[in-house]
Amino acid sequence: MVYILSMATKRLFIGIFVHSSVLKKQYIKVKKELSGVIPGRWINPEGFHITIKFLGNVEEENIPDIQNSLKSIIDKTQDISLHFKGLGVFPNLYNPKILYVKVEDKDGFLYSVNSFVETEMEKLGFKKELKPFLPHITIKRIKHEIDQNKFLPKFKKFENVDFGTQKTVEVNIIESFLTQKGAIYKKLTYT
Repeated sequence: MVYILSMATKRLFIGIFVHSSVLKKQYIKVKKELSGVIPGRWINPEGFHITIKFLGNVEEENIPDIQNSLKSIIDKTQDISLHFKGLGVFPNLYNPKILYVKVEDKDGFLYSVNSFVETEMEKLGFKKELKPFLPHITIKRIKHEIDQNKFLPKFKKFENVDFGTQKTVEVNIIESFLTQKGAIYKKLTYT
């Protein structure tokens, strides 16, 4: 008889939680306006975040290496000015799969963090992301095709809406738990 030992894994990403009361208020307006127009799952505002790098399923024994590689930036409060303005979609307006709030980072902080994380994670064997980094806050995952005639006019109402600001950030290793009601995100504590 052969026994297969499975390694325990955690679904992880490097990210920044977003805490903006203006964003949450505007999110309620967007949700009310677009709920009947785009099918899919709305993200719980408590889980709003900016993903720096998605790592995927990571064996628990490898987590200390990730923490050590990123110890200069993880769990440290940074003064920064992020502005959340307007809605966007991935991959494009005519086939939207992700509805998000745009993040303006005039100081380039998020880009430098992304570059550092990509370099450090590549050293540990994680593939470097080929797509250009675009900071954003996902607010809805769209599951089916949509009626463009209904969607576009409502979407355009929010193209340049101010969703608020955030003056401090903390880069974290975040664990993602997938549930039937959507993902739940929790900061991974440093060991």
